Amino acid sequence: MPDTGLASALFPSLNAARSAKHRLVSGGFARNSIDIERQGDGFEVLIHVRDEHLDRAEGLLARSPSRHALYETGGQAINAFQDNRLLALGLAGLAGFAVFSLLCRH
Repeated sequence: MPDTGLASALFPSLNAARSAKHRLVSGGFARNSIDIERQGDGFEVLIHVRDEHLDRAEGLLARSPSRHALYETGGQAINAFQDNRLLALGLAGLAGFAVFSLLCRH
């Protein structure tokens, strides 16, 4: 049986805890392996993971929702360019032409 660890983080509101749970799920962790428990005035998100995934889980728990949204959007943009290589090549050529035009102005 692989070694497992516990990643956890405390959040001030239930919405913040649910947002963290969503980040973990979108990061590839199973929804049913993530628990939210009330701790005093806050909420703790707990997830049992194998040791090799512990750093990634802790990183997702620590990431802010806005930073995570930027990360996901960037990943979607990269996937779109990889799926449309001809479009990416055309945009790169257009950008190169624009830079060349700006540098050659007298």
